Amino acid sequence: MPSRLQVCLLAALLCATPVHAQQLELHFLDVGQGDAALLITPEHRTMLVDAGRNGVVTAQYLRSLGVDTVDLLVVSHNHDDHMGGVPEVLAEFPVRNYMDNGVPSARSYSLYEWLVREGGARYLEATSRTITLGSVRIRVLPPPDERLRLSRAEQNNRSVGLIIQYGSFRALLTGDSQREELRYWLAVDSVPQVHVLKVAHHGARNGTTPAWIARTDPGLVVISVGRNGYGHPAREVVAAWCSAGAMVLRTDWSGSITVRADSTGALTVETANGAPTNTPPADAC
Repeated sequence: MPSRLQVCLLAALLCATPVHAQQLELHFLDVGQGDAALLITPEHRTMLVDAGRNGVVTAQYLRSLGVDTVDLLVVSHNHDDHMGGVPEVLAEFPVRNYMDNGVPSARSYSLYEWLVREGGARYLEATSRTITLGSVRIRVLPPPDERLRLSRAEQNNRSVGLIIQYGSFRALLTGDSQREELRYWLAVDSVPQVHVLKVAHHGARNGTTPAWIARTDPGLVVISVGRNGYGHPAREVVAAWCSAGAMVLRTDWSGSITVRADSTGALTVETANGAPTNTPPADAC
């Protein structure tokens, strides 16, 4: 795997390299302050990871891409900005398989369980496993064992991690993982270098570590974020990824972000607003 991927911004310039017929698509949806990402394999199999807070937005995006079935729906953890849109998705699309972290939220988890059962989706535990969707392999990074005492941010630190593998291409999604869970994965799992990484916890200070940056070493990082009062993303987090040589894109500046990759790891990136950033501040890279 090359140490630094070559990114061609379709919205900004014409690609000089030919487009490969067999491509994976990875869409990072602009759902405001929340997360939703859609994988479409070359065989048109689909995986939705989180659904934002408002499922109407997520469902509209899926319909715009011609999606009629979700093969795998993964809820990284049970917070409303990740799972709030799940009922609308379950109501509008057949969902074949469903996975979450298995840690109930205090308020509405029983409703989601009921909706999954009623929709006929098969429930998959977030254990250490590899799921195959067409030519794409999805390796699950399971949350730490519940017997391990982590911080009070229990849901965040038990997010489901996913490594998407298509030939030489690698992408990594980790929900709202914080430092403790990232350290756990670095210690017990084989976390590879990746081409594309979604920054954990919307770019919060507690969602990135120097060791995580060094191990994953992505060429492109995406921050799924909207207007918020938490200070997301933290300036020092953006600066750290920039200093490591990564291109940083944010959904609040760029809108939805689409990555297309072939099995060699070559990829192109397209943003909804036609540019990688929209008048970024001086500290953006």
